[in-house]
Amino acid sequence: MTTREALHPAPGPDLSDLSDLSDADRDRRERRTSPAYRHQYVAWAGFVVLGVLVGLARTRAPGALDSIWAEDGQNFLTDALNRPWYEAILTPFNGYFHVVARVCWAVIALFPVAWAAALNAVLDAAVTSLLGLAVHRAARERLDAFPAAVIGITAALPMGFVPNTLAQLQFPLVYAGLWMLLRRRAGVLSAGLPALAVLNSMLGVLLLPVALGGLVRYRSRAWLVKLLALLPGALLQLVPLLTGATRRGLGERPEHDPLAVAAMYLRWGVPRSFLGPVWLAPPYDDVWGHRALVAAGLLIPAALLAVAVWSRAYRELRLAAVLAGFAALAGAVQLSAHGFGEDRYLVLVSLPNLAAGVCLAAGAQRAARLAGCVSPRTPLVVFATLVAVVLASGLRPAAPRDGSPRWGATVARARAECLVRPGLTRVTVHTAQWPVLGWEAVLPCARLR
Repeated sequence: MTTREALHPAPGPDLSDLSDLSDADRDRRERRTSPAYRHQYVAWAGFVVLGVLVGLARTRAPGALDSIWAEDGQNFLTDALNRPWYEAILTPFNGYFHVVARVCWAVIALFPVAWAAALNAVLDAAVTSLLGLAVHRAARERLDAFPAAVIGITAALPMGFVPNTLAQLQFPLVYAGLWMLLRRRAGVLSAGLPALAVLNSMLGVLLLPVALGGLVRYRSRAWLVKLLALLPGALLQLVPLLTGATRRGLGERPEHDPLAVAAMYLRWGVPRSFLGPVWLAPPYDDVWGHRALVAAGLLIPAALLAVAVWSRAYRELRLAAVLAGFAALAGAVQLSAHGFGEDRYLVLVSLPNLAAGVCLAAGAQRAARLAGCVSPRTPLVVFATLVAVVLASGLRPAAPRDGSPRWGATVARARAECLVRPGLTRVTVHTAQWPVLGWEAVLPCARLR
């Protein structure tokens, strides 16, 4: 190489020239450099931030940032503060493992104890909002923007459980895992998120039939990877339970009659999915009014199904059948185990059923648009309006967490007790509204002095 060539090297290929690229690569590159592509990320970030803020506002006084939910304090926080992190992560509770939630608590335990309540709430709200975004992106692969947005919002603000608590993260995590299995695009998220869901909850085992059904139908490597990714978590949850290493008690009156379970599901699961738990909550002072609401909750999906069948929206009908089938499976497992419906288990019933309703309405809209109807959006807009009203009614649900002791004041009293008694190693504090409920957390004085 001459001195001139060293000082003035030949120019490299002009990356702005797209003439040598294939049409697919050129389209992909132009899309990624377009302003609309960058604005999309801004919109996603705004969705997550708004979801966190609204999610934190869902907890009533004393608020999400200054209260600890039952299992979070008594089990997860206590173990994270008093056990080695690796032992706490693999400690079962109520017969199964919560690996994801306990990893989050292991991180929280690195910070001052007084921050635990706020970190718990913010972390759970952020993860739930991110899961809602993941559900939206998965739904967007199969549906138009508006129905996918409705499905994503309902996933970010799920009804029927106590928000802002890592102990309840299992429900939206399993639901997001369902949508990752249904994604057309293969990738780390499609297999990794369902794997985390089953590592964090026994309910994640319900994803196995979905993955197995997909593998049988499509016989593809992607579905095989998804199924194999579920196996470590399934083994972790099931083997200790089946061998007696862990124990999980069922409800006081487990129900083994399938007809009785189906009747309970139709009375409890389906109406609450479409009308929310608030309007149908006991006591039922107006018996006939309650029956009318139950009937309305059953007629809504029946009407959506009839419209979709009449419109011949077979693509959306198949997706809705998978979602509604998963909801029925989750409801049947819970109802047969406990013998009655618990609102905290409503997430895995209501969210798939709502998404199935959105799919049916979207299918009717697509068919009407292809047929050249004047107002093809009517079914979807009407149903989305109903969903918005139901979400608003149940946005701040009443829960046993209401009126809990303020975490900041509780930690301050525990610190004062540790300082007054130098030989004290641990302090037990109540985290429930009434001490008789028994929810307590054990705080080491070494972390308070």
